[in-house]
Amino acid sequence: MRFSFSIGVFCLGVLFAQSVRAETADQHAAITMLGELNGVALQCRYFEQVQRIKHTLVANLPKRRELGLLFEEATNTSFLAFMQRDEACPGSADFVSQVDSAVDRLETAFAR
Repeated sequence: MRFSFSIGVFCLGVLFAQSVRAETADQHAAITMLGELNGVALQCRYFEQVQRIKHTLVANLPKRRELGLLFEEATNTSFLAFMQRDEACPGSADFVSQVDSAVDRLETAFAR
């Protein structure tokens, strides 16, 4: 009985370690970059890019709450900062190019 209890505790420990495993620095940076661009896209009403960014996340990220929260936090911070700086929106072509690069970076970071 003591042996089976030890195995059970070990298995729970392994499962817990896998569930809270942190993403790599590249993955973290890729999610943050897309969140920052999403905040600008929302502020500038580039709704096609907002949809593209979210589709990219759904298609590539593991379904983990902390990854979604990281993206949402980066989006909110970027949205508010852009508004406070009262900047002009980037040109559409330049912005699409930035999103292209960020999407490529995320897809590479989460390649399966």
